Amino acid sequence: MNAHFPSVDPRGASTKRPIALLISIALGTLSAQALAEDTVVVTADGGSAAPQESAWGPAPTIAAKRSATATKTDTPIEKTPQSVSVVTQEEMAMHNVQSVKRAFSYTPGISDNRGSSDVIDAFSIRGFSEVNTNQYLDGLKLQADNYSEFAIDPYFLERAELLRGPASVLYGKSNPGGVVSLVSKRPTQETLREVQFQMGTDNRFSTGFDFGGALDDSGVYSYRLTGLARSQDAQQEMNKEKRYTIAPSFSWRPDANTRFDLLTYFQNEPETGYYGWLPREGTVIPITRADGSQFKLPTNFDEGEPSNKIARNTKMVGYSFEHSFNDTWTMRQNLRYADLRTDYRSIYGSGYDPSTKMINRGYARSNEKLNQFAVDTQAQAKFLTGVVDHTLLMGVDYQRTRNDIDAVYAGAEPISPFNPQYGNDAMVGTPFPYQYLNRQEQTGLYTQDQMEWNRWVLTLGGRYDYAMTSALNRNGNSEEKNHDQAFTWRGGLNYVFDNGIAPYFSYSESFIPTPGTTADGQPFDPSRAKQYEAGVKYVPKDRPIVITAAVYQLTKSKNLTADPNNLNFSVQSGEIRSRGVELEAKAALTANINLTAGYSYTDAEYTHDTDLQGKTPVQVPKQTASLWSDYTFHETALSGLTLGAGVRYTGASKGLYSSGANENQNFDVKGYTVVDAVVKYDLARFGLPGSSLGINVNNLFDREYVASCYREYACYWGSDRQIVGTATFRF
Repeated sequence: MNAHFPSVDPRGASTKRPIALLISIALGTLSAQALAEDTVVVTADGGSAAPQESAWGPAPTIAAKRSATATKTDTPIEKTPQSVSVVTQEEMAMHNVQSVKRAFSYTPGISDNRGSSDVIDAFSIRGFSEVNTNQYLDGLKLQADNYSEFAIDPYFLERAELLRGPASVLYGKSNPGGVVSLVSKRPTQETLREVQFQMGTDNRFSTGFDFGGALDDSGVYSYRLTGLARSQDAQQEMNKEKRYTIAPSFSWRPDANTRFDLLTYFQNEPETGYYGWLPREGTVIPITRADGSQFKLPTNFDEGEPSNKIARNTKMVGYSFEHSFNDTWTMRQNLRYADLRTDYRSIYGSGYDPSTKMINRGYARSNEKLNQFAVDTQAQAKFLTGVVDHTLLMGVDYQRTRNDIDAVYAGAEPISPFNPQYGNDAMVGTPFPYQYLNRQEQTGLYTQDQMEWNRWVLTLGGRYDYAMTSALNRNGNSEEKNHDQAFTWRGGLNYVFDNGIAPYFSYSESFIPTPGTTADGQPFDPSRAKQYEAGVKYVPKDRPIVITAAVYQLTKSKNLTADPNNLNFSVQSGEIRSRGVELEAKAALTANINLTAGYSYTDAEYTHDTDLQGKTPVQVPKQTASLWSDYTFHETALSGLTLGAGVRYTGASKGLYSSGANENQNFDVKGYTVVDAVVKYDLARFGLPGSSLGINVNNLFDREYVASCYREYACYWGSDRQIVGTATFRF
């Protein structure tokens, strides 16, 4: 389990017809003849057999071929009956990503909800936005609540994966759009010594290190110690980002059948950056001054105060354990305890007032103490019945989250968008105290059977969950508590041809507990979601290529909508439908060329709703597209040089008016295109193999754009041009 393989390049040395291959892979028409002629086999030691990739470890190239996110077992991508994207550490390093959400910048079906802010990793997946992020680390959920959000630095990850669509059959309560699954760097028996330095725009300075290796000659004990210290100015004035992280881990492998990994993560963020928003006026459309001239807010404008901040302190301790009793039975257990402290203080915008030509503002302060315990225990059996191979998984998982919130909300003085005068961060009006103890608890029993016969792969799974959510109002000494039970299931069928083409069809479900009650005092049922997905995957055994295409229809029912008989309450007659197409290609075409390409079309709509029927959900672009390629020279005087460039297109999306004459009506947010580039140089020819110097430029042409809008008072500027130089030394 979790075998760690050395960083090798299994792309080989063939450079025949790279341009033809580049074009054909981008069009998804790579021929069998081209594959045969350019087949490359490379190994860690130069032999004839490629190393076995692990779903819980590093991938040899950018085209990972195995994943455990969709099945909780180490499964080839072509045998997985749902859409999965894997962003490897190699790809994250090439793009020099600074947050998990940036890691998915070139991934279809997912879009960023917070623009230039990296405070939280907020996404829209297949048309469904996250209120609290739906992320998992090493198979266990990072349960967020209120302002308490976990943020894992990508430098500490081996891979970041996206499972699209409902996933309750394995994970319990879950957003219908999908799951973001992260895999930590693990101890390695091979010696690893890396030190990294970065400098860049916005006064960016960063130092990281990554050490690992065996502690004894037999490799029974091994370790990994990864650390990072980073500081920079946020894009918006008066805001800084500071992060100090260290992650010691230890592995015990007494024999070939047993592995125990102790995993820890400690992160202090005295300042996490900008967490505000700006009105539609001044971003999407210009503001008209008194003299009739047009004005837009600068992309570094901050509607808050110098005293604004979000500080976080994260501590996590856990383990991953696996033992194989024999060739049939394997037992696994993942366990983690997490403690997250959040200090949130903010003066924030609440909309532009054209009569006063001022930005209205509110006041919020919240001190939160969140702790979480999660454990997932699995038994896996591999056996044969007749001519059918089975991989049977049975499991029980439990998670408990407790968040103690001491908050207060009030008004604040407005501020001029033209000539802001800072320094007034006092509350205005009567403060509203919010002292709550929020608790969430879930226990799930699940089973799954992956059955293979000839070229057919049938995956069937079912799960029963018991979930409890409660909110204790410490001010009113009252408590709302919901107890929910849900059964969900999934079925999928793949047919895997010998050439790596694998068409598939699947059905999956999810549920989400819904807090609150109706006007009659009846607690809400969980909302439900179901998805039908069909597609085809192309994963040839002899080349590092993964191409996927999917069409889907995803429907969320029992959604809250306004009660037509009592507008102060809600009913569960709402429904949201999303359907679309997604295409993705990742390939190490030759030893020189890497390529990623993606496209998504998302048609999302409120199909049943008291106020929003026929409207489009906010922050969901209709279309996205991306293309990236990098070329590494291995011959001539340019040997060691890598040049890369990419383009990202995000189509038009919608915001929503929350009040006024246009209440509950959509407004348009224009699409945008940005270009990224990289130049890297490998220092192997100077006697430093594995070391490199590089420069990454994101938003190369400094395009000014609005990333998305939630409401007319909440729009987000996209990121300005960022230039970062990186020096990595391995020894």
